[in-house]
Amino acid sequence: MSAPAVSGASVLGGGPLHVQDYAEFLRAEYLDGYLPAGGGSVKITVVGDEDVARRFHLAMAATAEQADVVHVHVRAQDARVHMVDQVFFAASAQVSWSEIARGVLTAAYDSAGMPAEPGRLTVAEVAAHHDLDARELYRSVRRELERAVLDDSTLAREMRRAVLRLAQAEMSGGDVSPAQARAVLGWLRGEKVPVRELREALIFGRIARHNARAMLCSLGRLLLRTGRGGLVLHLDLQRLAEGRRPPLEQRSGIYYSKAAVIDAYELVRQLIDATDELAGVLVVAVVPGELVTDEVRGLPAYSALQLRVADEVRDRRRPNPFAAMVRLETRLEAL
Repeated sequence: MSAPAVSGASVLGGGPLHVQDYAEFLRAEYLDGYLPAGGGSVKITVVGDEDVARRFHLAMAATAEQADVVHVHVRAQDARVHMVDQVFFAASAQVSWSEIARGVLTAAYDSAGMPAEPGRLTVAEVAAHHDLDARELYRSVRRELERAVLDDSTLAREMRRAVLRLAQAEMSGGDVSPAQARAVLGWLRGEKVPVRELREALIFGRIARHNARAMLCSLGRLLLRTGRGGLVLHLDLQRLAEGRRPPLEQRSGIYYSKAAVIDAYELVRQLIDATDELAGVLVVAVVPGELVTDEVRGLPAYSALQLRVADEVRDRRRPNPFAAMVRLETRLEAL
């Protein structure tokens, strides 16, 4: 691996990376091969200002699209980023679950020796294509689905059941009604759904703090299984720096107490500690420069995270894009 060339003229202080350079580096070293191979990582990205953060978001979205990686953008002002279940729901809302279900179902048809034509996945269509009895084909494919999904211990238990139901709904075999499929989809996105439909789908638990991280990890694995290159979770934490709320008429979105800020750092720290489970997931947490040094609301306030990402020794003139924490177009004297 080789570090990318850095356009020093466009970088304040000469040390930090340029936005486009870092996005291209992440694509070359992570999105093109490491994530599709089952790797995972967490990066802390310190941005010089809001414009740098905006350009980095756009660059990462474009880079992920080129690499066929799903990119989800979760902003702290829109989702409660100190709660992992809320982060999962925000990410889940941006993912095409029907695409995942169709991918799982396509693989099941292939395993049953009855490949489906693109876009024609109902059991009636596939049975007609192969001149088979639809009921017999449904039984065979359902067994393949159960073997592939329910028996996969790398997926969270709740995720297995939900994906199985969505795949069955795509088959249109009658086992899962459209109302049950909508309930499962809403459950995955944190919406209020009828309990009766959920129970009929054999889903009895909630997605909460105790299982949301496993659900997030499972999402990356599912995307890999369905042929995508993985998942980029772009976690914008700039709002954490706002310690004082603006006047009521100027407020927008969610604001965080110091305790909630620490919880958000703990969430990132837990993701770092769970890197081995983040198969196909790259988490990019974006923070403003002041949070690197602020002892009240910044990383120094939660040493468990700071010690995992801070570089004790670094060259201020030569950036290291492989580091856990990188700086994008920031002023050296501030950081």
